[in-house]
Amino acid sequence: MSTIEQFKLHAARAFFASAWADQCEEAEESAMLSGRDILDVMPDEIDPAAQHAAETLAMDMARANGKSIADLLVWIAERAEGDREPNAEMFGHYSAMQAMGHGVGLGDAFGSEVYAAVKVPYCEFGSHSLEKDYF
Repeated sequence: MSTIEQFKLHAARAFFASAWADQCEEAEESAMLSGRDILDVMPDEIDPAAQHAAETLAMDMARANGKSIADLLVWIAERAEGDREPNAEMFGHYSAMQAMGHGVGLGDAFGSEVYAAVKVPYCEFGSHSLEKDYF
């Protein structure tokens, strides 16, 4: 799988996990999440809206930074100082989390230099964004 495909897959998983967990809480089913990783509990099939959000994020990040996702990852790998492996999975996941404003992002994964340099456009994505109701 190419770097861009991996980035989009893991960004989509992050978008879906966040929105699915929101739906879970809204349906008063949050007990099923207690002590568990959302990525392990959520449905395997990623909602199409989350896939679309990941596609849009990848395009917007490439445009905003003037580099492809693959070239951005090479740049990040040369500078990474965080506690995550600089790979497409972590790049996609933490980009999506930062885009949604979750308080974790590229700085947590790869360090302050990466956080300061790589532009991640804001994306409003929540339970209302999903194509399906899961509860």
